[in-house]
Amino acid sequence: MRVLVPLNNIEHMQDYMDAGAGEFYIGFYDNAWWKEFGEYADINRMSGYKERANPHDFQKVLQIIQEIKKFEKLIYVTFNSSMYSKEQFVYIRKYFQELKKVGVDGVIVSCVELVKIAEEIGLPSVISTISGVYNSDIARFYAKEGAKRIILPRDLSVEEIEKITKEVKEVEYEVFMMRNGCMYSDSNCLGFHRSEKCSVCSSIIQSPNEIKMEKDDFKTRNATELNDMIYLDHFHPNACGLCAIYRFVKMGITACKIVGRSDEWECVCEDIRMVARNVEIAKVCESEEEFFDKMEMPEDRVTRCKLGLSCYYPEMRF
Repeated sequence: MRVLVPLNNIEHMQDYMDAGAGEFYIGFYDNAWWKEFGEYADINRMSGYKERANPHDFQKVLQIIQEIKKFEKLIYVTFNSSMYSKEQFVYIRKYFQELKKVGVDGVIVSCVELVKIAEEIGLPSVISTISGVYNSDIARFYAKEGAKRIILPRDLSVEEIEKITKEVKEVEYEVFMMRNGCMYSDSNCLGFHRSEKCSVCSSIIQSPNEIKMEKDDFKTRNATELNDMIYLDHFHPNACGLCAIYRFVKMGITACKIVGRSDEWECVCEDIRMVARNVEIAKVCESEEEFFDKMEMPEDRVTRCKLGLSCYYPEMRF
């Protein structure tokens, strides 16, 4: 199971590889795209954050891909906006053709139309979580359409992931592992990620709220307000899936994803090292219990593991 990492800080590319990164994903911005379609037309899910999340233009990304290939690492480019128009599909085809020339390993896409365009050009396609592959039927659909890999939603349980991977074996699978969790579902979110107004989910969380209850005695109100406070303040601030690594290795999961395209590179490097070491530990363990005994835990375990609120897969421990 390889460690997949966002590549924004290219000056630290070697640090990422030294830490154990085996795959990279990257997005880009293109002023010509915005001039053609307007500033609210996203190329990828993070386009609204402009250069903060996608610091490189398309020509620079083509150069980065060629540099990564010298180290025999894999790299994917994101095209996972929630929606595209027919005119935008035509425009994206031109991107795909250029990416094919420089040897990109695949494109991360959010809809079947882009799978077909990628297939026509000869590019492997990776199905984004925006597509919502929540069961074997949806996985089978994308496999038949020609997808090479499926990124499974971060809110699936380990048992649900295992069921899908057993029933649809003809594609690779990728799972979430570290950083930037979300209490919502990517595939059911049609809001923008924007620097000027943040995202819809963050705006909701940060807005004042008032709890209305039919039964308003002290015990009920106290429990409800405590639950509200816990989830607003402590749910997935720095998500972690380390405890599921043994199961994922045994399932044959191809890659585990560290998210956070705008996060500090030192923090990303530490997560890469932690995941890579635990993957190696899992490979030599004969049971999940042995892995739990030998695995390396994050330094902030005391706060991160509290109540399982930062767990991608809380059922592994709680």
